[in-house]
Amino acid sequence: MFPEMSGSEEQLSGQTEGPIPWTYKFDWETRQLVQGPDGRYVRTASYPEFLEETAKKILHTRRFRYPIYSERYGVDFLTNLGRLRSGIPLAVVKAQAQEALEAHSEIERAEVVDIKFAGNKIVFQVEIEGARGSTRLEVSAWQR
Repeated sequence: MFPEMSGSEEQLSGQTEGPIPWTYKFDWETRQLVQGPDGRYVRTASYPEFLEETAKKILHTRRFRYPIYSERYGVDFLTNLGRLRSGIPLAVVKAQAQEALEAHSEIERAEVVDIKFAGNKIVFQVEIEGARGSTRLEVSAWQR
């Protein structure tokens, strides 16, 4: 009575993996986009590199600062730069960072494994699971 279908679930649904998402690379020392020898801006080449660059951009961007980003992009702890060490515990910063990373559409799970102050920076050790892979990285997110 019902037709019988053969083949894998992916073949039947017609869904195939699309192209790997990319973003432009950013030089965090000079605060400029990275340019190649031909003058064009350099894109990320792999999925783990895309996840790393995206995480760095999210953790360096204050929420609601730039109108090109949605209200889900960026972190809230950067609004309290002057009182981070004395007034805001690292547990709150850790929770805000994880929440901000997981708000991105490509990131399924983000875990801040370690967080600490190093000089005038907050250093995050982050494990990220994306829709197409995972990576582990260190992000120095704040400078005075």
